[in-house]
Amino acid sequence: MITKLRRASKRVLSPIARAFIALGLSANSVTWIGFGLAMLYLCLAYLRFHPLVLALIMAVSSLMDAVDGEVARAKGTAGPKGAFLDSTLDRFEDSAFILGLDFLGFNQIVVVALLAASLIIPYVRAKGELSGLKVEGRGIIERGERLIGILLVLIFTALWTPLAEALLYILTVLSYVTVVQRFLFVYLRLPK
Repeated sequence: MITKLRRASKRVLSPIARAFIALGLSANSVTWIGFGLAMLYLCLAYLRFHPLVLALIMAVSSLMDAVDGEVARAKGTAGPKGAFLDSTLDRFEDSAFILGLDFLGFNQIVVVALLAASLIIPYVRAKGELSGLKVEGRGIIERGERLIGILLVLIFTALWTPLAEALLYILTVLSYVTVVQRFLFVYLRLPK
């Protein structure tokens, strides 16, 4: 779902990308800024900062991740090296955002389960795409939805923790539904 919205979001992201370019930032610099913010989030979660502060840092980090590709396209520097850096740091960022929930006191088994799903989903996509399949957009919870879900968990932690806990369980279950959806999509299309 978010994949489809990404195309429409260019109207918002393009001016931000142009502003970063005017500041002399490269796409990789924006990627590293997003990564640095994710690590800051993890440190502050460990120190049990207020969940709304964590949500704000996570939102800005996620924005950097959305803008870095726009910067690369606008500068004509998009390529496999930057895409590889971005994808690799995305896995670290996702792990940081999810592990922060453990520091805030959420059920550790659910947090680890969500972390595992968040790593398996892009792995299945990568393996499928190596085989020539288009896997992006397959599954109910992609990275964008997962990040929004984590943001909502943080926001509701500040407002009413039982709702945040319920949302985390739902997010985890839907992430595993996505694992199954992607696995079946790829597996059933691979030659014997």
